[in-house]
This record gives sequence, structure tokens and C-alpha cells, in this order.
Amino acid sequence: MDVPDYIRSIRDGDYEQGLQLMYRTNPFPATCGRICTRRCESVCPVGIQGEPIAIRWLKRFIVDQVAPQDYARILADPIGDSGHHVAIIGAGPGGLSAAYYLRKQGHAVTVFEAQETAGGMLRYGVPSYRLPDADLDKDINYIVSLGVNIQYNTRIGKDIPFEQLLQDYAAVFLSTGLSVPSSMRIEGEEHPRVLSGLQVLADVASGRDPGVGRKVAVIGGGNVAMDASRVSRRLGADVTILYRRRIADMPADEEEIHESQEEGCHIVTQAIPVEIIAADSPQQVSIKWGEAEMVQDPKGGRPRPVLQEERMHVETYDCIISAIGQGSDLDFLSKEVQDQLAIEWGKFTPGEYQYTSLQKVFVGGDVANRVADAISAIEDGHHAARGIDRFLKPEGYTPPDQKVN
Repeated sequence: MDVPDYIRSIRDGDYEQGLQLMYRTNPFPATCGRICTRRCESVCPVGIQGEPIAIRWLKRFIVDQVAPQDYARILADPIGDSGHHVAIIGAGPGGLSAAYYLRKQGHAVTVFEAQETAGGMLRYGVPSYRLPDADLDKDINYIVSLGVNIQYNTRIGKDIPFEQLLQDYAAVFLSTGLSVPSSMRIEGEEHPRVLSGLQVLADVASGRDPGVGRKVAVIGGGNVAMDASRVSRRLGADVTILYRRRIADMPADEEEIHESQEEGCHIVTQAIPVEIIAADSPQQVSIKWGEAEMVQDPKGGRPRPVLQEERMHVETYDCIISAIGQGSDLDFLSKEVQDQLAIEWGKFTPGEYQYTSLQKVFVGGDVANRVADAISAIEDGHHAARGIDRFLKPEGYTPPDQKVN
């Protein structure tokens, strides 16, 4: 994306041109204008002399100036018919980004989504106070309006065999995300009052009461942990966040950490969970955790927390929310198929343009990249669409490499 050009469009008051420029590499401008992790700002040369250019807020400003009903007119571009039909598994940012660019290239697209609505983690894992449904829907509705077919409540491997997609479609793109909560690997974590951060966020997003109670401990230091903490706080709970390292080591966005503290969440650092213990009341649960000392890595890596056995604590809460990470669910793929794909630590390792070693299968999003954020999934979807287009009609493939911003 030519960032200077869409900044210039703001200066000139030409917001329609700004929208056109953003859509060249990013079909989720309303979403990214609110929750993008802004990695580009960390390398912005303007930041050397002060604050970097606020790319995220500029995206948001442009999108906020354009009514959704005007998108079709502004972004009008004839769509041909390649005669090819592509299947996409997962209607999250990676899958829908691929769907958008594949449709623009003239390919028919069917997206298979296990949930009842599209958006993936953007819908079920990001609280609405950070990403309002109206803004997410603004992006998704335009993608669907191009003729993208989404089959909801459809689980590949259960409702439709994956092998059937290989037979029926010219290419398949997998972007299933990370939906399996990581285990804390401590005794007692199967206690019913130990909830997963993902489930708490999904319940709230779906209008269900997650039942966290009035006193909550959250284990973890990433964005899911911060979101689960803030959601619990907004539901009226006193929230304590237990994190095994220092605040500076937290993988969550700095602003997420700051805002969780502003909302009254208490962060206890260098706290290592040791055991989950049944409390006197079945509506409560206790946790045993120990203080840690940070020890320098002799090989030059980041300091690691070392449990201090003599400094233990036992505390009781209405619930404990585990949010230490999540992994992939690849059970929809047979062992034979998995053996043909490059999978390391539960993630695909695709080649250029998201190719895999299994013919006509492409992968992307959180299940295939190391960054695991929305903008990276969107970029993977864009790359995959270009790779699939190249695979289906190699003689017509000439676009230059572009980065998503």
C-alpha cells in the first residue's frame, strides 16, 4: 500500500480516494482502524524525531468519513468469471481477505464457517468496546456483497470431509485460526470454575453470561488475558492478573496493559501458578501460586522466571480464567493429509504465496504465521489469493509484491 498517497488523500479531503487506496491491500480498513497492532509505527522514520505517524487512526478517520452504502460506487470494479471455484475454510480475517481478492480476480468463492456468523476471532475474541460489531460488519458486508458465498454452521471434517473439498474445488485455502486454549499444565486445572479466556470472550460476544462471579483471577499476559480481564471488570468483578514474568515482558499491546490497569485490574508479576485447589464452596476455586525471581539467560536470551519454593500463596476466587495462549485444531484433517503438510508445533509452515506441499492447498492466518494478529492474517489472505490466482491461471499472473499497511 502506498501510505503517503492515502495520507495525502486525507490532506486533500479526498476520502473516497483514500478508501480506494486502502482496499488495494486491505479489505478490513474499519477493523484495522480500531484494533491493528500498529507494528509499522515502530519502524516509522518520523518517530525518530517524535511520535510516529498514527497509521491506525488515519485508517479509522478515512473509513468514518464514508457511508457503507457508498462503498459499491466508490470501489466499483468489474469482476470477470475465471471459471474456477475456490473453497476457503474459516471466515476470519485471513479467510475473508483471501475471499475478497479471489473475487476481484474473477474466481467464485465459497467460505465454510463453523460458527453462525463471520469474523472469527474478530467477532468472538475481541470485545465490542474495542471493535464494535457495526465496524466489523461494515468490512464483512462489503466482501460478501461481491458474491462471496458463506456457508455457516458447517464444520469441515464433520459435516463435509476435507477430501470432498479437494475433489469439488479448484483450490482450497485453510485459515482456521487458533481456537484451542493452551493448558496451564498444573494439577487441578480441570476444575469447573477454571474457565478459558477464549470461552469467556465468546460468551460475552454472543450475549451469554460467562458467570465469572465477583472475584476473578486471570492467568496470562497476552491480549486475550487483558481482554478477559477488562470484560470481567466491566461485569462487576474485582480482577487480579497473575503473570509469570515482568510487565515489560508481557506480549499484550502496551495500550491494552495500560487500559486494563486504568480500569482497575490489579497485575501481580513474577507469579507462577502451581496448583488449582477445590475451595470450600463449589462456586469458588483456589489457586496456589509462587513468587518467581528473574534469572539471566547465560546464552543471552531473555531472563526466565524461577519459582521460589519458599514463597507460596493460596488465594480463593469465584473463578480463574486461563489465558496463556491457544493452539490449532487440525482434527478435521486426516492423518494422511497431515502427513503431507508441513506442520511444526501445531502450525503450518507454508512456502511463498502460502503454498503447501499438498497440491492446490494453501494456508494462512494464525494457524500458519508466527505473529498471530489480524493484520498478519489479512496479509496472508492477500498473499494466498495471489498464489491461488497464479496456480489457476499462471499465464495471467503479474502483480508485484506488496505489503499490507
